[in-house]
Amino acid sequence: MDKYSSIINSEKFSKLSLNTTTYSKSLIHWENLLNYLIVVASPINKTIDKNTLQLIRSTYEAMLLNFPYLENYHIDFALFEYKLGHLSRFHKIFKNALHIHNKRSLVLWVSYLRTCNEIVIDQKQLFKKYEDAEQYIGLHYHSGVFWEMYLEQLKQRCQTKQRYFIVLRKVLEIPLHSFSTFYALWMNYIDEIKDLSELTLFINKDDLSKKLKIDRDHSGRRGPYLRDAKKAIKKFTKELYMVIQLQVMERYNLFESKLSTQYYTTAENLVSDNEIRTWLKYLDYTIELGIPELCYINFQRALIALSNTDIIWIKYAYWLIDIVENTTMAKIILMRGMELSLEKIKIIHILCTLLISLDEMHTLDNLLQGLNLLYENDIESCKDFKLFWDYIQFQIFIANSAALSRYEQTPSKVIPDYLLKKIQKRLIANGKRDDKNSMITHLMSLQSKKNLSFIEKEIFKYVVENCQDDYLNEGLFWQSYCNLILLDTDRPLDQRRDQIVKNIWPQIPRNEETLDVVKEFARIYFPQYIDQLNM
Repeated sequence: MDKYSSIINSEKFSKLSLNTTTYSKSLIHWENLLNYLIVVASPINKTIDKNTLQLIRSTYEAMLLNFPYLENYHIDFALFEYKLGHLSRFHKIFKNALHIHNKRSLVLWVSYLRTCNEIVIDQKQLFKKYEDAEQYIGLHYHSGVFWEMYLEQLKQRCQTKQRYFIVLRKVLEIPLHSFSTFYALWMNYIDEIKDLSELTLFINKDDLSKKLKIDRDHSGRRGPYLRDAKKAIKKFTKELYMVIQLQVMERYNLFESKLSTQYYTTAENLVSDNEIRTWLKYLDYTIELGIPELCYINFQRALIALSNTDIIWIKYAYWLIDIVENTTMAKIILMRGMELSLEKIKIIHILCTLLISLDEMHTLDNLLQGLNLLYENDIESCKDFKLFWDYIQFQIFIANSAALSRYEQTPSKVIPDYLLKKIQKRLIANGKRDDKNSMITHLMSLQSKKNLSFIEKEIFKYVVENCQDDYLNEGLFWQSYCNLILLDTDRPLDQRRDQIVKNIWPQIPRNEETLDVVKEFARIYFPQYIDQLNM
């Protein structure tokens, strides 16, 4: 029996793979399965058989589909392919992982570039990758390790020092946790200056002249002049150092020191409320700084740690909509949040509203259909009433938008049959009165001359005939029923009165709580018949 057959036919594999199917959102079962496969498939080298290789790949892919923010497993997967000599797959896995993280994962970039240093021979190609990384994670508070790698490659691969010092100069102005490392480098290089001509490696000629009053082409005694120039540059550097130090310490003391979770956390290990509050304050602080790229970085950092809660997804989306005015990116963030957050209702509500504003009805319809499938076509049994009712309202909106023409102002059928059945089921089942009252109030707002009889028959009469709990004791229900008939201006007033007094009132339960509400209606419109509402 070959290795692949021995693996898939083993009792342990069957048990571990069954666990991942049964508990697909439990990370430990995926880790157990993957670790088992790596061990039994060892040694991992180019002689690994095709079927076993594909089994390990599919396990990585399924795991990362369920847990897309597991940065270290994206790295493990890529390095697994690298070890086998599959360089194109190595690059593809990292690029996909970076895309998932909006290209703002410091961990992914550092790991990717560290390997690229070894395998990318072409200097332009390598530095293009570093430039891309700089764009996305250069302002990260902990990006010192990235800048050290970048500077080291510039030092090794560039024939001149100019590019190296341009990058180092740039780093000095970024509030990094390890900022002092780069200032120490800078100071050492100043000490090594041997000639005035080297000064422009540190500061451009105009700034030397205007800000520091240093003439690179000084014609007098150059030795003493150079010493004074170096002192002036050091003084300027120390002043900048103090400014950056204050910024770094402020961020560290207020926020960074209080963030113990810098990695993806599963739903089984939720982050503390204190840490969530710290992230929210940190994001407010970052937004106040008005540096968009830093906001993107810190939002992504917060998402990695807090992707199971809705609060960061929502804050990120509102920032994109209100400040950046990037509704496309906001839509992407909300859709990803709907997938990963345990708390979905607020995200779904904002997303649906955004899709309507963008006139993306097809996307909205797909979203709602997916939501219905999530509840196995039984969303009316969903315990979260707000989620259910948002679903219904948006579906009604879509259905009516599609039905309207330029000549018709109101569709003849206000609620499609498939939605009507869901509403009816929810109204007659055991449930909270407040929830049912919300439904009745909204359904009343949909009435028009064309659909009034439809609402009476399919909503009010249906509930009266089929109600399974004590909702018929709710006065608001009967008051709404009476108002519906009263507003039917196609019928004479005496017919409407008879319908209410002779047909509806006799069906009302004779208890004080219910009758008191209906009597208020009677006192206003039919005071002469109020005695018929006595118990």
